[in-house]
Amino acid sequence: MLFTTLINQISAGNSVKIIHSTDLFDIKDTALIDGSCAEYRNSTLYFGYFEQLSDGKLPPQCVLARTPASEALKNSSSSLALVDCGELFLAVNAAKTAVDESRESGFYGELMDCAARSGNLEPVVNLAASKLGNSVVLLDTDYKVLVHSTIYTIDDPLWAQNIAQGYCSYEFVNAVQKLDSVKNAQPTSDPVVVTCYASPLRKLSSKIFIHEKLVGIVLMLEKETPISTAHMLLLPVISAAVGDVIARYAPYMIPGNTAYQKLLYDLLIGAPPSQIAPQCVGLQFSPHLCALCIRQARYLGQRHLKEDVAAKLVYRLPQTRFTFHENGIAALVPLGDALELPVEQRQILEDLASGEYLRIGVSNTFFSPENFAKRYVQARRALDLSGQLQRPDTVCYYADYSFYDLLDSYGSPETLGLFCHPALSVLSRYDHDNGMNLYHTLEAYLQCDCSVKDTAQKLFIHRNTLNYRLERIQALTQIDLGNSNLRFLLAMSYRIDHFTGRDF
Repeated sequence: MLFTTLINQISAGNSVKIIHSTDLFDIKDTALIDGSCAEYRNSTLYFGYFEQLSDGKLPPQCVLARTPASEALKNSSSSLALVDCGELFLAVNAAKTAVDESRESGFYGELMDCAARSGNLEPVVNLAASKLGNSVVLLDTDYKVLVHSTIYTIDDPLWAQNIAQGYCSYEFVNAVQKLDSVKNAQPTSDPVVVTCYASPLRKLSSKIFIHEKLVGIVLMLEKETPISTAHMLLLPVISAAVGDVIARYAPYMIPGNTAYQKLLYDLLIGAPPSQIAPQCVGLQFSPHLCALCIRQARYLGQRHLKEDVAAKLVYRLPQTRFTFHENGIAALVPLGDALELPVEQRQILEDLASGEYLRIGVSNTFFSPENFAKRYVQARRALDLSGQLQRPDTVCYYADYSFYDLLDSYGSPETLGLFCHPALSVLSRYDHDNGMNLYHTLEAYLQCDCSVKDTAQKLFIHRNTLNYRLERIQALTQIDLGNSNLRFLLAMSYRIDHFTGRDF
């Protein structure tokens, strides 16, 4: 709705009078002037007093209370109307109603109806992509991927990677922020065409605002349909609708970042030491730390993760710092002077994982927050390897999986098999031919530190039965279980068999 149309609609029977009108920008929102806004949006109609304006600078479109100062603005270049002081807030309410009604009647209304039916952003973004004829990606101000359309295949390598990992790398973000089109963009939702060397696709972007605060970006990837005037008109409507959908249905998608969250997130996306060092000033950390990777074992939605799980984590483990990363939580847990996670805290994680349907990876202990990203990878690898080995653990410690991580980095299962001690193959063949269980007996014996008593209890067999099996094992394999180096090689061989799926 244009300025002249809106003012004429709300001016019946009151003192609102147009002083000057350009009708350059479509009005999509209304706001009060509070003296704190240094930049104004072209698509917003502002209401207030001239005395509240920062440095006397008029917004592009405004209605001011009629005072001697405002009546002197006869040569304003902005779209300006005046209203008697006593009728200012009546005009505000009338304008808001008119703008809301005009928005509901167009594509904005379609998007909001879609959100009302579904209660989330995904259908809204797909509807927007369908209307635009191109893929759409929503990013927050940290360049995390909030949601993306799925009706068109996104096969651009750069954006396929960004979407797969759920965030843009520091190098990518740094490069984008240096682009002239981005640096020179106005603090409005007006569309901006963005091109960069790393991606063959042009992008059209529009900023998302909630209550005048920048919260993200709508990005259209030009592939199926070339950028056109229709796209330039539609994208600000989409960004306005997305902002309202987030505010109404998904406020958890835009968490307020603390200094700790910002630091952890920048570490995770690869910010250089020169960027990290200033952020550490004034922040306090425990002398010993561990990292957590928290994922949902049963998908209960991002709202559950970001509102319920995060709150319970900090409540049960005070002074834990966290950020949201890779569709989960990356957390930094203080250990004080302990060199590993205490028993009490381990039980807390077990209870949290069980109660909230989570899987939690725990890193080795480290001593400097600058190493958080590397240790978070350890926690994530513990979860990945646990799944690969089909372990039932809900809390997985990297210390239990570090050897498997080493194996995974080495090579193919066939190559790893060459490192196995031949005794295991001898025992597995014998068991197969004779219906025995010598392969697993030797493994249990090694796991019990060669204790006959503990092994017999573990296997639920009599000591004499175990002794017989051990004698048979040594007769078949000619191994000396009193040799510590040989025991190490046998234990390593069992782990390789488990990892490669060759265990019997």
